[in-house]
Amino acid sequence: MSESVFLTAAIAVAKSRLRTYLRAPVKPASGWSQQQWAGITEAWRDDDERHQYREELPAAIKECDRWIDGDYATVFRDLAHDDELTFRFDEATGSLAVDFSSRVDFRLPTLVWACTVLRGIAEFMADGDRGIVTVTADWNEDKVLMHLTPNHAAFLDWNRDVRARTEARGWEIDIRSAACDTYQSDSAAETIDWLVD
Repeated sequence: MSESVFLTAAIAVAKSRLRTYLRAPVKPASGWSQQQWAGITEAWRDDDERHQYREELPAAIKECDRWIDGDYATVFRDLAHDDELTFRFDEATGSLAVDFSSRVDFRLPTLVWACTVLRGIAEFMADGDRGIVTVTADWNEDKVLMHLTPNHAAFLDWNRDVRARTEARGWEIDIRSAACDTYQSDSAAETIDWLVD
C-alpha cells in the first residue's frame, strides 16, 4: 500500500518576493546542517520512530538532494500536473496558501524534501513576512511544524515552543482565509505562471 506526505503552508509575502522565490533554483537540503534538520526527527512521539529517523537523517538528506532539480516553480508545476497541489495567492494582502500531497517511496527523505521546498522562501522574505508549514504523514498522526521568517526557517518543538506555535496558528488562519477567500478560477499551474511571468 502506498503512503503519502501532506503539506500545508500559510505565508505572508509580497508578490515581487514570491516571484523571485519561484524563479530561484531549489536550495539543496544539505544547505542546512544536520543540527538544523534535527527538528524534523523530534516531532514524532514514538521513541522508536524518533530514534530511527535520527539514525537515517544523514542518508535522507543526501537522498533528498538527489531528487532536487530546477527552480521552485518547476517543483510546484510538477505537483500541479499530478493534481496534488492547491496554490492560492491574494495579491492585495500578500497571502499565500499552499497545500500538496506527495507519494512516499522513502519516508524520511520525502519529509525532508517537502520541508526543503518551502524552506527556501525564507531567503526572500522581508521584515513583517512570516509563514508556518505543517507536514503530516498518513502513517502517523504527529505533525512537523516549520516556522518561516526573513532569512530563517526553524522547526517548532511541540513542548518548548508552545507560545510560538499558538501565535503562528492564529495568524495562519488569517493568511489562509485571505488567500482562499479571494476568487480565483485559475488552476494552481496558471496561478504559478501568472506569478512567474
